[in-house]
Amino acid sequence: MNKSSAPPTETLPPEDLRAEQATLGAMLFNKQATLAGLQRLSADDFYREAHRQVFAAMKTVAAEGDDVNLITLSARLKQQDLLENIGGPEYLMGLMNETGNPAQIGSYGNIVRDRSLLRRIITFSTELQEKAAANPTDAGALLSETVTGVLSLADQSGQVQTTSVNTGWQEDSKKLHAAIDQPFGITPARSGIPILDNKTGGYGGMYLVVMISEQKSGKTSFSVQTALSSAEQFAMQPEENRQRVLVLHLEEGRDSWVRLACCWLSHLDTQLSLPGRSHYEQKAEIHERIDAGHSELLKLPIVIADGIKTIDQAVATIQVEQHRGNLGLIIVDYLQRLSEGDDERQSLTQIARALQSVSEETKTPILLSSQITWSDAGVPLTYGSRGAIFDASLVMSLKRDMDENKQKKDSGAIKCWWARGIREFGELPYWVDYPRGGRYYNAEREYDEGTHGTRMRVDR
Repeated sequence: MNKSSAPPTETLPPEDLRAEQATLGAMLFNKQATLAGLQRLSADDFYREAHRQVFAAMKTVAAEGDDVNLITLSARLKQQDLLENIGGPEYLMGLMNETGNPAQIGSYGNIVRDRSLLRRIITFSTELQEKAAANPTDAGALLSETVTGVLSLADQSGQVQTTSVNTGWQEDSKKLHAAIDQPFGITPARSGIPILDNKTGGYGGMYLVVMISEQKSGKTSFSVQTALSSAEQFAMQPEENRQRVLVLHLEEGRDSWVRLACCWLSHLDTQLSLPGRSHYEQKAEIHERIDAGHSELLKLPIVIADGIKTIDQAVATIQVEQHRGNLGLIIVDYLQRLSEGDDERQSLTQIARALQSVSEETKTPILLSSQITWSDAGVPLTYGSRGAIFDASLVMSLKRDMDENKQKKDSGAIKCWWARGIREFGELPYWVDYPRGGRYYNAEREYDEGTHGTRMRVDR
């Protein structure tokens, strides 16, 4: 049989099953890869039907608040009568074996998404060719449909989308009037420092809020107070609409963050909660107060994210948590821990822009801590994070006073360096009561010995 009489070879649509398997395997293998995959892809991006079903089941498991792993995914697929269709638990275990490096989830996912886009382009162009071959009477209508279809494909690939102001005007009007109808006062998302909250009106309606400070100047204590003060306000909201605080503790681990939160809530010196820092006669009271603080913490709507290493993981975590329920405030402590590669300046700028975008997307303010030093002229040097400053709704600095021996005091000033939507303010003096859990107060606040019980001291 010569070549001219041979049957045509069927051409498969663009696909990469190895990349699909590696993507799903990485998502099964690693929690952060799961979050990144859910953020980047949809079930329709996968060519093989079994892979679509696996990804859809992963998304359902995550949306219900469970970790995606071999056990939870198998249970979900079995419940949907799909487990045997996809090849059973053995196939899921095989997917994990296909994973070269879970950290490469971005590369695997990009391949899957690109092949998916190519398939959509082929389908669209084939349908367009068939419509044109049918010799329609209105070529202009087909041209308009072509342009709309191309723009839709561009939107699906993450390109810019534009709409007329007439599109969705009812929703725009509703949002405008809802903002006006908000009660006068400070929004629930706040710092907990009266003088600062009165100046800002709280963080509600803002996006990226940056607090810059030198190392060991109190930015973590400030972020802990902001998280807890806001969560206390959120806890008073109706349960069906209750907002939550999401904490991405990049500097402090979960154990350390919980310890600081319990000390803040119980007005206990954080030093006393460290190993070997409390005297025998103090231990019973310290245990009691830590238990009281922990009990209060358990009542607050706070979610803590563990193991965040990259901006992709941070963004994916924020998006997944927003899908699970309302977020009212996001804490990221601190910016430099997310930097990657040799070009720190460019990396930090990209990170700040990514956080700004996800803040706008989720309509949730992000408090971002960033490290600085001060020049001799009193100007903050931001370690390459100027992009965060330029993209922010509000930029403040936290600076502690120094004594004659150049030791940091428990007082200082919060200064506004940049603000959008509110009036800029000058320096606001504060003092922080470290023996009472690192609580920030107005500088003029008088100490009330009877308000929170006896102060417990520790040698520092």
